[in-house]
Amino acid sequence: MKILITNVCLGGRTGSEVHTKDLALALQHRGHQCAIFVRVLKEDLDVASLRAAGVIVTNNLRNLNWVPDVIHGHHLLQTVQACLAFPRTPAIQVCHDATNRRDRAGSSPCIQKWAAVDAFCQERYIRETGLKPDDIPIIFNAVDLDLFSERTQPPPSHPRNAALFFSSRDTPQITETISAVCSRLGIRLDIIGPGTSGFVNNPADILSQYDLVFGKARCAIEAMASGAHVILCSPRGVGPRITPENFEQLRQRNFGQSLLTLPLNEVELDKRINELDSANTGILTKLIRSQNNTIALAILVEKIHQNLIKMNTDRHRLTLWQYYFLVRLKMDKYFKAKAVPKGEVR
Repeated sequence: MKILITNVCLGGRTGSEVHTKDLALALQHRGHQCAIFVRVLKEDLDVASLRAAGVIVTNNLRNLNWVPDVIHGHHLLQTVQACLAFPRTPAIQVCHDATNRRDRAGSSPCIQKWAAVDAFCQERYIRETGLKPDDIPIIFNAVDLDLFSERTQPPPSHPRNAALFFSSRDTPQITETISAVCSRLGIRLDIIGPGTSGFVNNPADILSQYDLVFGKARCAIEAMASGAHVILCSPRGVGPRITPENFEQLRQRNFGQSLLTLPLNEVELDKRINELDSANTGILTKLIRSQNNTIALAILVEKIHQNLIKMNTDRHRLTLWQYYFLVRLKMDKYFKAKAVPKGEVR
Protein backbone atom coordinates (compact mmCIF):
# COMPACT_ATOMS: atom_id res chain seq x y z
CA MET A 1 0.00 0.00 0.00
CA LYS A 2 0.94 3.64 -0.48
CA ILE A 3 0.34 5.32 2.87
CA LEU A 4 0.38 9.06 3.65
CA ILE A 5 0.79 9.88 7.34
CA THR A 6 0.11 13.42 8.58
CA ASN A 7 1.29 15.17 11.74
CA VAL A 8 1.53 18.77 12.84
CA CYS A 9 5.34 18.60 13.15
CA LEU A 10 8.35 16.34 12.93
CA GLY A 11 11.87 16.67 14.26
CA GLY A 12 11.28 16.47 18.02
CA ARG A 13 10.41 14.07 20.82
CA THR A 14 6.68 14.69 21.35
CA GLY A 15 4.56 11.56 21.53
CA SER A 16 2.91 11.99 18.14
CA GLU A 17 6.26 12.72 16.42
CA VAL A 18 7.88 9.54 17.75
CA HIS A 19 4.75 7.53 16.97
CA THR A 20 4.72 8.89 13.42
CA LYS A 21 8.38 7.95 12.88
CA ASP A 22 8.00 4.47 14.38
CA LEU A 23 4.84 3.71 12.42
CA ALA A 24 6.29 4.88 9.09
CA LEU A 25 9.47 2.85 9.53
CA ALA A 26 7.59 -0.27 10.62
CA LEU A 27 5.21 -0.09 7.65
CA GLN A 28 8.06 0.69 5.25
CA HIS A 29 9.99 -2.34 6.51
CA ARG A 30 6.92 -4.49 5.80
CA GLY A 31 6.97 -3.49 2.13
CA HIS A 32 4.63 -0.51 2.09
CA GLN A 33 5.50 2.86 0.58
CA CYS A 34 5.15 5.64 3.14
CA ALA A 35 5.20 9.41 3.12
CA ILE A 36 4.88 11.87 6.01
CA PHE A 37 3.33 15.33 5.61
CA VAL A 38 3.82 17.89 8.39
CA ARG A 39 3.35 21.63 8.81
CA VAL A 40 6.58 22.18 10.76
CA LEU A 41 9.61 20.17 9.65
CA LYS A 42 12.89 20.27 11.57
CA GLU A 43 15.75 18.34 10.04
CA ASP A 44 17.22 15.98 12.64
CA LEU A 45 18.57 12.44 12.95
CA ASP A 46 15.07 10.94 13.04
CA VAL A 47 14.11 12.66 9.79
CA ALA A 48 17.39 11.51 8.25
CA SER A 49 16.70 7.91 9.31
CA LEU A 50 13.25 8.07 7.74
CA ARG A 51 14.62 9.30 4.43
CA ALA A 52 17.39 6.70 4.53
CA ALA A 53 14.70 4.02 4.81
CA GLY A 54 12.90 5.41 1.74
CA VAL A 55 10.15 7.33 3.55
CA ILE A 56 9.24 10.66 1.92
CA VAL A 57 9.18 13.46 4.51
CA THR A 58 7.79 16.83 3.39
CA ASN A 59 5.91 19.95 4.41
CA ASN A 60 4.55 20.38 0.87
CA LEU A 61 2.11 17.84 -0.53
CA ARG A 62 3.12 18.82 -4.06
CA ASN A 63 6.39 16.99 -3.41
CA LEU A 64 4.51 13.70 -3.29
CA ASN A 65 4.71 12.10 -6.74
CA TRP A 66 2.17 9.34 -6.13
CA VAL A 67 -1.45 9.08 -4.98
CA PRO A 68 -1.82 7.36 -1.60
CA ASP A 69 -4.14 4.43 -1.04
CA VAL A 70 -4.75 5.54 2.55
CA ILE A 71 -4.42 8.78 4.53
CA HIS A 72 -3.41 8.02 8.12
CA GLY A 73 -4.07 11.32 9.84
CA HIS A 74 -2.73 12.74 13.08
CA HIS A 75 -4.09 16.23 13.85
CA LEU A 76 -7.20 17.53 12.15
CA LEU A 77 -5.92 20.44 10.05
CA GLN A 78 -3.10 18.45 8.41
CA THR A 79 -5.46 15.52 7.82
CA VAL A 80 -7.97 17.78 6.05
CA GLN A 81 -5.17 19.24 3.92
CA ALA A 82 -4.23 15.74 2.81
CA CYS A 83 -7.87 14.97 1.99
CA LEU A 84 -8.00 18.14 -0.12
CA ALA A 85 -4.94 17.06 -2.08
CA PHE A 86 -6.26 13.52 -2.54
CA PRO A 87 -10.08 13.72 -2.47
CA ARG A 88 -10.59 10.11 -3.52
CA THR A 89 -8.30 8.57 -0.90
CA PRO A 90 -9.99 7.31 2.29
CA ALA A 91 -8.75 8.74 5.58
CA ILE A 92 -8.50 7.57 9.15
CA GLN A 93 -7.97 10.16 11.91
CA VAL A 94 -6.10 9.05 15.04
CA CYS A 95 -6.47 11.01 18.29
CA HIS A 96 -3.23 11.49 20.25
CA ASP A 97 -4.51 13.95 22.85
CA ALA A 98 -7.82 13.84 24.69
CA THR A 99 -7.94 17.61 25.26
CA ASN A 100 -5.94 19.40 22.55
CA ARG A 101 -7.99 21.20 19.90
CA ARG A 102 -5.67 19.92 17.16
CA ASP A 103 -7.02 16.42 17.76
CA ARG A 104 -10.71 17.30 17.52
CA ALA A 105 -12.58 14.70 15.48
CA GLY A 106 -13.13 15.62 11.86
CA SER A 107 -16.48 15.03 10.23
CA SER A 108 -17.70 12.71 7.50
CA PRO A 109 -17.38 12.59 4.50
CA CYS A 110 -13.92 14.12 4.99
CA ILE A 111 -12.96 11.35 7.46
CA GLN A 112 -14.01 7.73 6.92
CA LYS A 113 -12.76 6.20 10.18
CA TRP A 114 -11.55 7.30 13.60
CA ALA A 115 -9.05 5.71 16.00
CA ALA A 116 -7.19 6.63 19.21
CA VAL A 117 -3.90 5.87 20.92
CA ASP A 118 -5.61 4.96 24.19
CA ALA A 119 -8.97 4.61 25.93
CA PHE A 120 -8.86 8.23 27.18
CA CYS A 121 -8.59 9.54 23.62
CA GLN A 122 -11.14 6.95 22.49
CA GLU A 123 -13.63 8.35 25.00
CA ARG A 124 -13.18 11.78 23.44
CA TYR A 125 -13.98 10.50 19.95
CA ILE A 126 -16.99 8.58 21.26
CA ARG A 127 -18.37 11.90 22.52
CA GLU A 128 -17.45 13.83 19.37
CA THR A 129 -18.53 11.28 16.76
CA GLY A 130 -21.33 9.38 18.51
CA LEU A 131 -19.69 6.09 17.55
CA LYS A 132 -19.41 3.02 19.77
CA PRO A 133 -16.07 1.93 21.31
CA ASP A 134 -15.81 -1.06 18.96
CA ASP A 135 -15.91 1.34 15.99
CA ILE A 136 -12.90 3.34 17.26
CA PRO A 137 -9.87 1.01 17.48
CA ILE A 138 -6.96 1.74 19.78
CA ILE A 139 -3.65 2.11 17.93
CA PHE A 140 -1.16 1.91 20.78
CA ASN A 141 2.23 3.57 21.18
CA ALA A 142 5.06 1.15 20.47
CA VAL A 143 8.82 0.77 20.82
CA ASP A 144 11.34 -0.46 18.29
CA LEU A 145 12.89 -3.48 19.99
CA ASP A 146 15.99 -3.20 17.81
CA LEU A 147 16.66 0.23 19.34
CA PHE A 148 15.47 -0.26 22.93
CA SER A 149 17.55 -3.09 24.32
CA GLU A 150 16.50 -4.90 27.47
CA ARG A 151 18.87 -4.90 30.42
CA THR A 152 20.27 -8.34 31.25
CA GLN A 153 18.87 -8.38 34.81
CA PRO A 154 15.91 -6.55 36.41
CA PRO A 155 16.95 -3.60 38.58
CA PRO A 156 17.32 -4.05 42.34
CA SER A 157 14.18 -3.45 44.38
CA HIS A 158 15.88 -0.44 45.96
CA PRO A 159 17.04 1.64 42.96
CA ARG A 160 20.51 3.15 42.87
CA ASN A 161 19.85 5.72 40.16
CA ALA A 162 16.82 7.26 38.48
CA ALA A 163 15.81 9.46 35.56
CA LEU A 164 13.06 12.04 35.31
CA PHE A 165 11.97 11.43 31.73
CA PHE A 166 9.05 13.69 30.99
CA SER A 167 8.47 15.18 27.56
CA SER A 168 7.04 18.54 28.51
CA ARG A 169 8.07 22.08 29.29
CA ASP A 170 6.37 21.50 32.67
CA THR A 171 9.25 19.31 33.90
CA PRO A 172 10.56 22.01 36.31
CA GLN A 173 7.25 21.86 38.21
CA ILE A 174 7.98 18.34 39.45
CA THR A 175 11.77 18.43 39.66
CA GLU A 176 11.95 19.81 43.20
CA THR A 177 9.63 17.20 44.73
CA ILE A 178 11.21 14.21 42.98
CA SER A 179 14.75 15.48 43.64
CA ALA A 180 14.00 15.81 47.36
CA VAL A 181 12.69 12.24 47.61
CA CYS A 182 15.59 10.75 45.65
CA SER A 183 18.17 12.70 47.66
CA ARG A 184 16.69 11.52 50.94
CA LEU A 185 16.66 7.88 49.79
CA GLY A 186 20.18 7.96 48.32
CA ILE A 187 19.04 7.63 44.70
CA ARG A 188 21.02 9.58 42.11
CA LEU A 189 18.63 11.49 39.83
CA ASP A 190 19.23 12.62 36.25
CA ILE A 191 16.79 14.86 34.40
CA ILE A 192 16.72 13.83 30.74
CA GLY A 193 13.45 15.21 29.40
CA PRO A 194 13.21 17.61 26.42
CA GLY A 195 13.90 21.20 27.31
CA THR A 196 16.35 20.29 30.10
CA SER A 197 20.13 20.47 30.20
CA GLY A 198 20.33 16.68 30.35
CA PHE A 199 18.09 16.07 27.34
CA VAL A 200 19.14 13.15 25.15
CA ASN A 201 17.89 12.94 21.59
CA ASN A 202 18.03 9.14 21.58
CA PRO A 203 16.82 7.76 24.93
CA ALA A 204 17.17 4.20 23.63
CA ASP A 205 20.91 4.56 24.19
CA ILE A 206 20.68 5.22 27.94
CA LEU A 207 17.35 4.13 29.46
CA SER A 208 18.56 0.61 30.24
CA GLN A 209 21.24 2.18 32.48
CA TYR A 210 18.62 3.45 34.95
CA ASP A 211 17.06 1.41 37.73
CA LEU A 212 14.05 3.74 38.00
CA VAL A 213 12.33 6.14 35.62
CA PHE A 214 9.70 8.75 36.51
CA GLY A 215 7.41 9.49 33.57
CA LYS A 216 4.15 8.73 31.80
CA ALA A 217 2.72 7.59 28.47
CA ARG A 218 5.36 6.97 25.78
CA CYS A 219 8.22 7.82 28.15
CA ALA A 220 6.94 5.20 30.60
CA ILE A 221 6.53 2.61 27.84
CA GLU A 222 10.07 3.15 26.56
CA ALA A 223 11.49 2.92 30.08
CA MET A 224 9.51 -0.23 30.86
CA ALA A 225 10.68 -1.85 27.62
CA SER A 226 14.27 -1.06 28.63
CA GLY A 227 13.84 -2.95 31.91
CA ALA A 228 13.56 -0.08 34.39
CA HIS A 229 11.17 0.33 37.29
CA VAL A 230 8.56 2.91 36.28
CA ILE A 231 6.64 5.34 38.48
CA LEU A 232 3.83 7.07 36.62
CA CYS A 233 3.80 10.78 37.32
CA SER A 234 3.65 14.30 35.89
CA PRO A 235 2.75 17.75 37.24
CA ARG A 236 -0.85 16.47 37.08
CA GLY A 237 -0.23 13.82 39.74
CA VAL A 238 0.93 10.28 40.48
CA GLY A 239 -0.47 7.09 38.98
CA PRO A 240 -1.06 3.62 40.43
CA ARG A 241 1.60 1.00 40.91
CA ILE A 242 1.98 -1.04 37.70
CA THR A 243 1.57 -4.78 38.24
CA PRO A 244 1.01 -7.78 35.96
CA GLU A 245 -2.58 -7.83 37.23
CA ASN A 246 -3.45 -4.25 36.18
CA PHE A 247 -1.02 -4.08 33.25
CA GLU A 248 -3.63 -4.47 30.50
CA GLN A 249 -5.99 -1.96 32.11
CA LEU A 250 -3.20 0.64 32.36
CA ARG A 251 -1.91 -0.24 28.90
CA GLN A 252 -5.32 0.54 27.42
CA ARG A 253 -4.92 4.02 28.89
CA ASN A 254 -1.36 4.35 27.52
CA PHE A 255 0.05 4.60 31.06
CA GLY A 256 -0.98 8.24 30.53
CA GLN A 257 -2.44 11.32 32.13
CA SER A 258 -5.92 9.93 32.85
CA LEU A 259 -4.30 7.59 35.40
CA LEU A 260 -2.51 10.33 37.37
CA THR A 261 -5.19 10.88 40.00
CA LEU A 262 -3.12 10.98 43.19
CA PRO A 263 -1.39 14.14 44.44
CA LEU A 264 2.24 14.62 43.50
CA ASN A 265 3.96 14.83 46.88
CA GLU A 266 6.74 13.13 48.80
CA VAL A 267 4.34 10.82 50.65
CA GLU A 268 2.94 9.30 47.44
CA LEU A 269 6.38 9.02 45.83
CA ASP A 270 7.80 7.33 48.94
CA LYS A 271 4.97 4.81 48.77
CA ARG A 272 5.61 4.02 45.10
CA ILE A 273 9.37 3.62 45.64
CA ASN A 274 8.81 1.30 48.59
CA GLU A 275 6.53 -0.85 46.39
CA LEU A 276 9.21 -1.45 43.74
CA ASP A 277 10.02 -5.12 43.21
CA SER A 278 12.59 -6.63 40.86
CA ALA A 279 10.51 -9.68 39.92
CA ASN A 280 7.45 -7.53 39.20
CA THR A 281 9.45 -5.24 36.92
CA GLY A 282 10.98 -8.17 35.07
CA ILE A 283 7.49 -9.46 34.21
CA LEU A 284 6.33 -6.01 33.10
CA THR A 285 9.31 -5.67 30.77
CA LYS A 286 8.43 -8.96 29.05
CA LEU A 287 4.77 -7.93 28.73
CA ILE A 288 5.41 -4.51 27.23
CA ARG A 289 8.02 -5.81 24.78
CA SER A 290 5.70 -8.57 23.57
CA GLN A 291 2.64 -6.32 23.13
CA ASN A 292 3.82 -2.76 22.43
CA ASN A 293 6.44 -3.34 19.75
CA THR A 294 6.52 -1.74 16.32
CA ILE A 295 5.99 -5.01 14.44
CA ALA A 296 2.69 -5.60 16.29
CA LEU A 297 1.78 -1.95 15.65
CA ALA A 298 2.38 -2.27 11.90
CA ILE A 299 0.33 -5.48 11.67
CA LEU A 300 -2.58 -3.84 13.52
CA VAL A 301 -2.50 -0.75 11.30
CA GLU A 302 -2.25 -2.88 8.15
CA LYS A 303 -5.51 -4.64 9.02
CA ILE A 304 -7.26 -1.32 9.67
CA HIS A 305 -5.98 0.11 6.38
CA GLN A 306 -7.04 -2.96 4.41
CA ASN A 307 -10.61 -2.46 5.59
CA LEU A 308 -10.39 1.29 5.08
CA ILE A 309 -9.53 1.11 1.38
CA LYS A 310 -12.75 -0.82 0.79
CA MET A 311 -14.83 2.13 2.02
CA ASN A 312 -16.58 4.46 -0.39
CA THR A 313 -14.93 7.87 -0.47
CA ASP A 314 -17.26 10.55 -1.81
CA ARG A 315 -15.86 14.02 -1.20
CA HIS A 316 -16.75 17.20 -3.07
CA ARG A 317 -13.68 19.43 -3.46
CA LEU A 318 -15.58 22.70 -2.92
CA THR A 319 -17.15 21.35 0.26
CA LEU A 320 -13.72 20.21 1.41
CA TRP A 321 -12.28 23.69 0.88
CA GLN A 322 -15.10 25.21 2.91
CA TYR A 323 -14.52 22.68 5.68
CA TYR A 324 -10.76 23.29 5.61
CA PHE A 325 -11.16 27.07 6.05
CA LEU A 326 -13.71 26.53 8.84
CA VAL A 327 -11.33 24.22 10.71
CA ARG A 328 -8.41 26.61 10.18
CA LEU A 329 -10.44 29.59 11.42
CA LYS A 330 -11.43 27.75 14.59
CA MET A 331 -7.83 26.64 15.18
CA ASP A 332 -6.50 30.19 14.72
CA LYS A 333 -9.05 31.60 17.18
CA TYR A 334 -8.28 28.89 19.72
CA PHE A 335 -4.51 29.29 19.68
CA LYS A 336 -4.69 33.10 19.65
CA ALA A 337 -6.86 32.93 22.77
CA LYS A 338 -4.26 30.66 24.43
CA ALA A 339 -1.32 32.86 23.46
CA VAL A 340 0.60 34.43 26.33
CA PRO A 341 0.55 38.26 26.17
CA LYS A 342 3.96 39.88 25.78
CA GLY A 343 5.69 40.22 29.13
CA GLU A 344 3.36 37.76 30.90
CA VAL A 345 4.72 34.55 32.39
CA ARG A 346 2.53 31.51 32.99
